Amino acid sequence: MIVIKIYSGLNINELIFLGEGTQGKVYKIDSKKCIKIFKSKKICTAELYTLVMGQKDEHFPILYEYGNRYIIREYIDGIELDKYLSSNPLTPDISNKLIELYEAMEKVGYSRLDSALFHIFLTPSEDIRLIDTARAMVKESTYPKLILSGLNDLGYRDEFLNHVKVFNSKLYNDWITHHK
Repeated sequence: MIVIKIYSGLNINELIFLGEGTQGKVYKIDSKKCIKIFKSKKICTAELYTLVMGQKDEHFPILYEYGNRYIIREYIDGIELDKYLSSNPLTPDISNKLIELYEAMEKVGYSRLDSALFHIFLTPSEDIRLIDTARAMVKESTYPKLILSGLNDLGYRDEFLNHVKVFNSKLYNDWITHHK
């Protein structure tokens, strides 16, 4: 028996599977859109809320449509930051763009100003985009523990913090004070 799942008129079996996470599965619709199918309505609603918050900033995917257990949003072409940095150097420009992403999370009202590096994409035009906002309101954190931990695993934590010190000394001091 063949099961055909239809969301917003889209046959999931005809789409390109991009990946699966703890909340659900993601499929590419075309070069501009993807659909995330959630395991539960509650998780979908939570991510929808954070995506709506992020619509006022270019660091977050554009929201196109949603339903009970799915969201159609902008497809972000690029590479996960952890994969990129595993074979490329951390530049001052990338560090500055990470600072801008952190500030964007704060600006749109997220309570968790942090993300795993594999949810941060570097696009072909070298923009930084956050592809998964699901946990942005789950807890409160102004210290980017996941970002710094991921950079530490790649050997770039201290270099990143040196860049932060140059670009935004107040933020650097806040992070260092928090971490003591």
